[in-house]
Amino acid sequence: MGWLKSIRARSISVLVIQAGGCRGCALQFSMALSQNISVKGITITGNPKHADVLLITGCINEKSRENMRSIYKQMPSPKAVIAAGACSCSGSLFCSENNRVYPAEDVIPVDSWVRGCTPGFDEMLEAVRRAIECVCEEKGRGGGT
Repeated sequence: MGWLKSIRARSISVLVIQAGGCRGCALQFSMALSQNISVKGITITGNPKHADVLLITGCINEKSRENMRSIYKQMPSPKAVIAAGACSCSGSLFCSENNRVYPAEDVIPVDSWVRGCTPGFDEMLEAVRRAIECVCEEKGRGGGT
């Protein structure tokens, strides 16, 4: 992960939010970090004020929508958002239910997507890299989220 040196002087902190569902994507990301000894510089945090990346897993419903927006607002800029798994990307099989389910991009801006029901280790780590690159490109253009 030599890309980390060119992006930041410190490690990337990821806040994993399980909005609802089976928790498969959240567990897959944690396992990707713990089982891949070559991954250095990516840590998991529980505090949005310390997070560089917000990783959303599971379905976002009416109750969790406002919580998601609140957490996003608490994160310092520059920040990146990843929608991981079929549930957060599209609502998956829960879209057909009578309750209101939102894709992550309808709630907050998303920088990277990891599609699939339960995505693999490599895809999860690649999504973190893509999200950080996206934020750094925007920051270089004078923008920022």
